[in-house]
Amino acid sequence: MAVFVYTNPLVTLNGTANNVSAAIRQITLDINAAEVETTNFGSTGWVEMVGGLKSGSVQIDFLDDVAASAIDSTIWGLFGGTAAITIRPGGTAAVGTSNPQYSGTVLVNQTTTGGAVGDLATKSVTWPTTGAISRASA
Repeated sequence: MAVFVYTNPLVTLNGTANNVSAAIRQITLDINAAEVETTNFGSTGWVEMVGGLKSGSVQIDFLDDVAASAIDSTIWGLFGGTAAITIRPGGTAAVGTSNPQYSGTVLVNQTTTGGAVGDLATKSVTWPTTGAISRASA
């Protein structure tokens, strides 16, 4: 198995033409399946589980920019609605087995602004996914 360093992922928000990668310093896609207990008398004293409903979230640390058409205005325009998101770890390289593309929809239910004197202006958000997340590798 090959390992890699996350240096230049491609991240699009609200359409594949809207590349927001240059405004992001960290991104994490977290996907979960609910634990549904199926323990019964035949389980011989052990808890048994199956996967249930799936959910996810995307945590993003943005480098804030309040200029016209920059990341702050992009997020503000999406606030309260949903937006398509794609994450490709290998950047603009073709989608393939060594560069999968994760795609889905997030609920843009959070935005932030602020900071301390002398600090870099950033915004950190965690948006829940809505609907399925897909992983393309071809």
